[in-house]
Amino acid sequence: MLFISLFAACAMLSLCWIGCEQISQSAIDPSYGPPVLLQVSASVSAINTDTMNVGPTRKPEDLLPISLTVTAKLPPDDTRIVSTVQMRIFDPEVTDPLSSSSLLDDGTPPDQVKGDGIYTAKASFQIQRYQVGIFSLEVVAVGINDFRSNTLLLPIAIFRGNHAPVASIMQAANTVKLGSDSQLLTLRLRVADEDGLPDITKVIFNSYRPDGSASSGNPFQMYDDGSTTHGDEKAGDGIFSLLITLPPTTQPGTYRFAFQAFDRSNAASTLLVHSITVMP
Repeated sequence: MLFISLFAACAMLSLCWIGCEQISQSAIDPSYGPPVLLQVSASVSAINTDTMNVGPTRKPEDLLPISLTVTAKLPPDDTRIVSTVQMRIFDPEVTDPLSSSSLLDDGTPPDQVKGDGIYTAKASFQIQRYQVGIFSLEVVAVGINDFRSNTLLLPIAIFRGNHAPVASIMQAANTVKLGSDSQLLTLRLRVADEDGLPDITKVIFNSYRPDGSASSGNPFQMYDDGSTTHGDEKAGDGIFSLLITLPPTTQPGTYRFAFQAFDRSNAASTLLVHSITVMP
C-alpha cells in the first residue's frame, strides 16, 4: 500500500510538472507578443500648396483638400496577431489629429495583395493655405491581445513655394513717326512661369506721357488669346500682345511703358520699362 501511494504521488508530481511547463511555454510564446512595424511610407513627403488652385487667385484662407496614400509593413507572420493598424496625422500647431483611419491588408484598393503584411490606406484632410510646417504621420499596430507595436513617425512637409512670373520684352518699337493717318503699334511681352502658364492671371502695362503724367487708360491689359484685334498671333504661346493706335494728333515726345505680369498668388514679375519716341 505504501508503494502504491508513493507511486501515485510521483505520478501527480510528474503531471504537475508537465502542466506547469506547458503553461510556462504558452506564456512566453512569441505569437502572443506585440506586433512589429518594420516600415512606414507615404505617397508624398512634401506638398507645395501653391500648386493647388481652388479659385482664380490664391488666398491664405483657401481651404485645400490634401490626400495621400500611406503604407505600413509588418512581418508576414505578424498578420495573424494584428487586430488593427492605425494612423493619425498631426498639424505641428494643433494637438488633435487632422485625420485618423485604419490601414488594411485585405487586397482591396489601395491595398494590393491580401495577407502580405503590407497595410495600406488613403489619408484625406483639409487645411487652409496659410497652414505650413512639418506635419507628422503616426502609425501603430495593435495586437489581438491589445499589445501595441512600436510607433513609427513620418514627417510630411507642407509649404508655399510659388514662383513669380518672368517677363521679357519681345517687340516694342523705339521710335514712331506720325503721319496723316493713325499709326498701329504692336507691343508684345514674353512671359514664363515655373508653375505653368495657367498660373498667369494678368499681363499689363502702364503708359506715361512725355510730361510724366499717367495715361487715363492705365493699366492696359495684354492678351495671349490669338485675337488679331489684340495683335496676338497665337493663343497660349506665352506671348502677350496689345495693338495700340496712335492718331495723327498724338503729342510728340518720349513715352514710357512699364510692363508687368502677375500670377494667382499675386506675385509680380520684375517691372520692365521701355521708352518709345513719337516723332512729328
